[in-house]
Amino acid sequence: MADNSGGGKGLYLIIGGLVVAVAVMAYFMFAPSNDPDLTIDFSDGGIEVETN
Repeated sequence: MADNSGGGKGLYLIIGGLVVAVAVMAYFMFAPSNDPDLTIDFSDGGIEVETN
């Protein structure tokens, strides 16, 4: 008969790695930034609007 010892360890490793990857991506996506989201400049040439 086949011995099924340690067969699920690789699956747990893959799932754990995916969970960590999603957590890191979510942190970088929702982390607050110091850059303003909207910048409005008034000058002689007109009004410039820049978005982040």
